[in-house]
Amino acid sequence: MPAQDPKALQQKWTARITHARAHWSAFHKRVRHNRNTVAGFNWNADPTSKDFYSLRANLIHGTISAVLPNVYARNPEISTAPLNSGADLKLFCRTLEAVTNRALENAQLKNRAKSTVRAALTCSYGILKVMYQRDPGKDAYIKGRINDAQENLLLIEELEQDLNDGSQSHHHDVKRAELDELIGSSYERSEVNAAEGLVIDRVLTENLLIDPSICEFWDYTDADWICQVIPMKRSQAEAMYKKNLAKAKIYQPGQGEPSHKKARRLASMHMDASKSPVSDDQQIAVLEIWDRATQRVYTMVEGATEWLREPYSPPRAGERWYPFFLLPYQVVDGQFVGPSLVDLTERLQDEHNEARDRFNQHRDLCIPGWVASADINEKTIKKHADSRFGEITIVDTEGKPLNQVIIPRGHPKIDPIVYDTSAVRYDWEQVTGLQDAARSTVVRPKTATEANILQRALSGRVFEFKDQIEDWLQEIAQYSAQVLLQELTGEQVERYMGAPITRTAMVDGQLTITKEKTYDWPTLSKDRIFDMVDLRIRAGTTGAPDGIEEKEGWLKVLPMITNLSIQIQNLQARGMDYEHIRNLLRETVLRYDDRIDSNLFIPNVEKQAEGYVDPNFGVNLFLEGQRRVNNEISSERNTFKEEISNDAGGK
Repeated sequence: MPAQDPKALQQKWTARITHARAHWSAFHKRVRHNRNTVAGFNWNADPTSKDFYSLRANLIHGTISAVLPNVYARNPEISTAPLNSGADLKLFCRTLEAVTNRALENAQLKNRAKSTVRAALTCSYGILKVMYQRDPGKDAYIKGRINDAQENLLLIEELEQDLNDGSQSHHHDVKRAELDELIGSSYERSEVNAAEGLVIDRVLTENLLIDPSICEFWDYTDADWICQVIPMKRSQAEAMYKKNLAKAKIYQPGQGEPSHKKARRLASMHMDASKSPVSDDQQIAVLEIWDRATQRVYTMVEGATEWLREPYSPPRAGERWYPFFLLPYQVVDGQFVGPSLVDLTERLQDEHNEARDRFNQHRDLCIPGWVASADINEKTIKKHADSRFGEITIVDTEGKPLNQVIIPRGHPKIDPIVYDTSAVRYDWEQVTGLQDAARSTVVRPKTATEANILQRALSGRVFEFKDQIEDWLQEIAQYSAQVLLQELTGEQVERYMGAPITRTAMVDGQLTITKEKTYDWPTLSKDRIFDMVDLRIRAGTTGAPDGIEEKEGWLKVLPMITNLSIQIQNLQARGMDYEHIRNLLRETVLRYDDRIDSNLFIPNVEKQAEGYVDPNFGVNLFLEGQRRVNNEISSERNTFKEEISNDAGGK
């Protein structure tokens, strides 16, 4: 079989990327427009003027701020359960659950996920990328890498390359000083040598190019390829990939950037806008192409004619091929892009602000004033204008009635119906699902019952989006668990779970000491483990909790749970069947809250029957022994005193 020409393959991918850019260009332009709409800044105006922030009422930003805590306010609760009832996987499930929760927390899932939810509300969908950091030279691109000494080595190589570049001679003094400081910090070892762990990156919506042949949104996991556009400084890319990229195409990040802002940015970089000199601060576009057809990852740069690194296959990936996880706000049948919250409400916001602006303009016309007859003396009119509060003004009417000489000036009457925004508010509530109670504003007085009904309406309206978020987080957690199972060793898991616990027990009158494992990390094949374990997100655990309702509900259900637990314990102690009480407890807890595991409230009498003693047994045993020794010493001391007393009496 003849060898494949790499340049032909690069040209093929260049044509694909060019076609994809043209296909998604209108959508990406709309994404930038939506961001500017939510921000509300007018960069063409004077920053000190009122026109710099053009919106009288930024309702869209307020709505996003109101939706976000209702759908995502905290990290989800992950539960792991065995699918195979015959296998004893309880300890492994508990280990996998704890390790996954800890890894996602360390990867700052909450901050990344909240940003992605905000991106979905603004740009139609948001994107997260889940990777495992180990070696910068072998890993896929990770923007939010864990700081370690390997990052410093890359920066040192970057600065050394700049010092060897003749075109950067006017910056050599600055670069040499930076290099000396960086080497000094490396000697001080302020960071770990090589950090590894789960890393979550947020990818901007317009920086992910998806195969244009995909028709519906949820088919993106079956796309033939997905390309991540990575804006990167030329010097950083050269240090990372060990390539000379002087011929790379300059990436213009702000295609919708105002001209004056672009000129300032170029000026701050010591660049001339009319020229394009090779500068280490120039950004280029690195393309990381994930090809599902060939199961390979290609890395190239726009404008170059070679791979930045040899094509490779990810060594330890999850069951799904792509590490990208997309979260949509709305899904439309037969369309990949659905409307965002900005798309749905932009015209309503414009209508509301236009009505309010015209009302204020009308109100400005209602300036108090006076209308005087032309026959009146000009000096009298001036005195009347300059009169102070409480002063008696004398006007010479020349024999005419005062109301015929000077009268208050009239103004156009304001019709409140013309400027009423209740229709806009109604449309807004229908589109967004946010009622008055959810927006923390009361348009008309409401009883507690009405507010509760509105809050339930809110829960129903945003439930679909919240359900999509939980499914999205479940995919992330499942993928992360699969990667961690392949990457982590037993020693690393022990750092998460802790060392084995020493247990003491009394068996047949003898004290025995055993070590209980705190974790179980399998050595089985990963496919078999994936088939035996089901990882789920507990429903309703991502939104903001309703503290008052939860406390009241818990106080009501607590006596029932306590009573049922006592009944189970009594039946266990007697050796009687308690399965019907257990089912009743499980159903009671499920009706109250499906996030709670009913097994937590079932007492375990089996360990007590086996002679199990709690961890304080050793301490109690030591105290009991010390008490007995003290009693023996006290008894011997009393006996000695009695002997001395008897001897003294005999003498």
